[in-house]
Amino acid sequence: MAPDAEFGDFLSSLVRRRGLTMGAFAAQVGLSASTLSRVRTGRQLPEEGQIERWCEALGLDGDERADFLDRAVIACMPRSMRERLTNAEARATAAHDRRTRLESDFGRYRGATGFHDGWWLTYSRSFFNDGAIQRSLLRIAGDQAALEVRDAGMLHYSYHGGCEILGEKLFIRVSEDRGGMEWVQITLNSLFDWSRPTFLYGLVCGISGKGVHHPASWPVAARVVLLHVGTLGDTPEGSPAHARLSAMSGTFKVDHLRGVWPSFLGDDDHLRVALHLEEGNLDEAVLRMTDNQLGSDHVLRAVLSPG
Repeated sequence: MAPDAEFGDFLSSLVRRRGLTMGAFAAQVGLSASTLSRVRTGRQLPEEGQIERWCEALGLDGDERADFLDRAVIACMPRSMRERLTNAEARATAAHDRRTRLESDFGRYRGATGFHDGWWLTYSRSFFNDGAIQRSLLRIAGDQAALEVRDAGMLHYSYHGGCEILGEKLFIRVSEDRGGMEWVQITLNSLFDWSRPTFLYGLVCGISGKGVHHPASWPVAARVVLLHVGTLGDTPEGSPAHARLSAMSGTFKVDHLRGVWPSFLGDDDHLRVALHLEEGNLDEAVLRMTDNQLGSDHVLRAVLSPG
């Protein structure tokens, strides 16, 4: 088959789908049957004026019309140009496939090596929509995740669930231990390319099955920042280091939040580099990153307004 016949075959299929023969269509658009036959077999290229008439005769509009016109333009190109376009499309497809494989392999590698494993301090605006900052402690171990929500050292809620990795992205879904009445999902992106875990940034969403007056009885969402503060080996659960991290959990007014990076863990230089901070204040940077910029609301709530 001649390379130019691809458009002819497409035209023929459109004509047949409308219950016409090629001869009847040729008469409808003012062409001889032999001329349309040459277009059909790729021995003759369509003319610009003909293409528009064919669109009208076939009743093409929207995406179908655009697709027809694109195919006609390509058919009218010199063969060498069409070949270059085909080769460019093949290279682009191959490059996309390589990127997809790399992203998939990257995610599997991080999962297999336990890259995200360890303890993370989480920062987000309180679901109570009061503008306060909620600091909690998250534990990731392979495909398992556990979240502690404390205040003044007292454990208020604990959650357990799963963790999945897709490339540089991380998905966490946990439910409250006391009957699973509350669910939390955290969707994160690394946003850095370091050999060690540093920070994660994304959205935290929650919903509660409790009474309608509970702040999360409607779906709630907020920006969230996670700072990696220890490995599972260096900070075993129940150790003094773990106890100090747990004691940091709580709810804080914005102007009372201090020391987002625990000073007892040493300097925060690696975080500053990852966050592209030079002389900026790390506490202020985390506050900016958790500001949901919603005006009078501090979190996004899917609440139906009356009327």
